[in-house]
Amino acid sequence: MTRILVILDGAAEPVWPWPSTLEEARMPALDVLCDRGAVARVATTPEGLHPGSEVGIPTLLGAPPSAPVDRGLIEAAAAGIDVPPGAAAYRIDLHHADGRRAVTAEALLLAPDLAGALPHHEVQHLKGHRFLAVGTERPEIASVAALDTYIWEAGAGLDGALDPGAVLVAAPGAASGCGRLLGATVVNPKGATGDVGSDLAAKAGAALHALREGAHTVVVHVGGADEAAHHRDRLGKRAMLEAADTDVIGPLARAAAAYGAAIAVTSDHATCVETGRHHGDPVPAVVAGPGVAPSGAVRLHERLVVRAPVWDGPFAPVPSPSSSSSSSEAWR
Repeated sequence: MTRILVILDGAAEPVWPWPSTLEEARMPALDVLCDRGAVARVATTPEGLHPGSEVGIPTLLGAPPSAPVDRGLIEAAAAGIDVPPGAAAYRIDLHHADGRRAVTAEALLLAPDLAGALPHHEVQHLKGHRFLAVGTERPEIASVAALDTYIWEAGAGLDGALDPGAVLVAAPGAASGCGRLLGATVVNPKGATGDVGSDLAAKAGAALHALREGAHTVVVHVGGADEAAHHRDRLGKRAMLEAADTDVIGPLARAAAAYGAAIAVTSDHATCVETGRHHGDPVPAVVAGPGVAPSGAVRLHERLVVRAPVWDGPFAPVPSPSSSSSSSEAWR
């Protein structure tokens, strides 16, 4: 069965006694999927690991990490940066003292200072507050001008769970890096930035093209909600969720019906819009398609599914190709 997965990065939030951004957002296409499909929660952060895209995305794609993942390796794969033998790639983030991420303009202004402070590394700005430093030693730098640095530790790689018949559509970033390391075909549409200004219609168009070309799995990653949450921008996060509903979920839900495919929508982790921090709680998910019994839910949000069952993947209720297939084999 063809499978379509929409990952709304950081869309979920911790359970509040008041409506979350996901609950406030008007998402009629997602509501239709909830009416037709099964709603539950997905555990995207294996026990002992910190929540983040480098953990949540592989878990959703059938390759849950068993150890902290090398984020620098993922960023290098996403950007097409070669890491020479004996060297390693380290992601470096720039933050304000209060935890806010540096914006792109600040990062670009400080890029020469960061490169000058690391003369033995090749330093490249990725986007926003993110940099990549490639060298034989871990970079040591506590701050750049008035901004603090956070240097990601080296970690484990990702075991391939996909094949080229699985197509992942995303902006250059963590999702693209995970897809390449896992063996998928990765498509970066023009205008896809992974931020609040990303061209979501271009992502949907690329996904529809992949379906027409016979892809057995199509994954679309939307990163803007997570970026808005990190900037503690509630209105921006809600706007991104509503745009994703119109430009991505709606067209792909119609395509799923036309192709007889299963479609799932979920998040890779929760990002609190009040604090800008990630959380590892199971995230709301919906899956609809042939063989999926409706659960009777009318919406998808944290308070609604707080007592719902927890799945180990977004397609848990979808009939498997065979009862003996492993979770990773089902993606091939």
